Formats: sequence, structure tokens, C-alpha cells
Amino acid sequence: MKIRKSRATPEDVVCKYCTEYVPKVGCTAFGCIILPERIEAGVVGYREIIADTFGYNRLLMKRLSELVTAFPGTMWADEPHRQRFCYSTSQCDEQLASPAYYAAVYLITSNTDIYNRAFRCFLKSGLYFPNFRIKGISPDNYTLFAYTRRLYGGHTDLPTDELSDSYTVSDEAFRFAVNAVMIARHGPEVLRIKNKDNQDKLEEQQNGSIPN
Repeated sequence: MKIRKSRATPEDVVCKYCTEYVPKVGCTAFGCIILPERIEAGVVGYREIIADTFGYNRLLMKRLSELVTAFPGTMWADEPHRQRFCYSTSQCDEQLASPAYYAAVYLITSNTDIYNRAFRCFLKSGLYFPNFRIKGISPDNYTLFAYTRRLYGGHTDLPTDELSDSYTVSDEAFRFAVNAVMIARHGPEVLRIKNKDNQDKLEEQQNGSIPN
């Protein structure tokens, strides 16, 4: 998996050193202005990255909240998912591997069936969808494949009306779709996230510098 080693440290990106931080108030920016650096440093939580990516979305708010509550400490489905992703991305020329590419590969390696259908799509030049085997695909995997093509094409605005409907998009497919959008917008570094909440803010709250 082509994720850069962390260059920033938690000490480099403490909120209170930021120009947008006001003592006893907290961050005053509309979205973190050093989010990539904080992701690299490992101090961004799952809740924050979802909020930064989706903002206030009335239709998705309930499902996103449930997703954060149920966050298992990883964005992978399981270890085989991570291994399939790493192997598949190694097939592509690194110069051609964009965040959209990583997001797409994340989706079509999320389970064994969709991966087997996509196995011949992984080329040195990127993804070649005519090689995808669509016949007999499950509704969930068809949804993931449709979102894969959309994200790879540079469209991160997945249809909100579909995502908000648990009958159309299952909880599992919703989780993968949301994670893939975050990869497409912020890069594969978001796959480092293991904590539900923002750790540096939690530490500051415990130290009494941010009101609870």
C-alpha cells in the first residue's frame, strides 16, 4: 500500500499552536486547515474526518452518527481486505495512483466476491472496468461497483438519496462507500485512522484547556 510514512508528529500539530485556535473557545476554522498533516501525525479521529468530509447533511446525519458509534477501530473490513488492497494497488504504476484510484480499489477489494469479479481490472495503467464480471452479482456488490466507477471517474458526490436509504444501501455497503469517499477526498492516509475521536482534543479536554 503506497501510503507515505508519517512526517508530522503529534507535537507538531497540537491545536493550540494553530492560528485558528482560540484559548477557552477552541478551533474557529470551518474545517481543519492542517488536516493532511494531522492525519499523517495520527491525531485525527474517525468522527472528525467524517464531519470534515460530509459537513452537515440532514439526510445522512443519522446513518453517519451510527457509523461513528459503531466504528471498530479500523476502516478495513478485515485483514484479508487490507491484503487484497495492498496487492492490487501494487499492480499500478505509482505515478498514476491518485486518491480516486485508491478509493476505487478500496471498494472492489472489500469482499472476496467483488474482488474475484474485479481481479482482471487491475492494470499497470490503473483500472479497466470492461474486465469486471457483472453477471450474477449481488445487489450490495453491484452498488459498490457502481460507486467504484463513479469515484474513479472523479465524482465524490455519491447520491445522497440512495445512501440515506438503508433498504437501497445496506449498512455494510454504506460504511465502505463513506470510507471510500473520505479516501478520494483526503488520500489513502485516512486508512491510518484507528481512533473514534480526535485524540489531541481529548487530551486537551482532560488537561482543562478546552471546555467539555
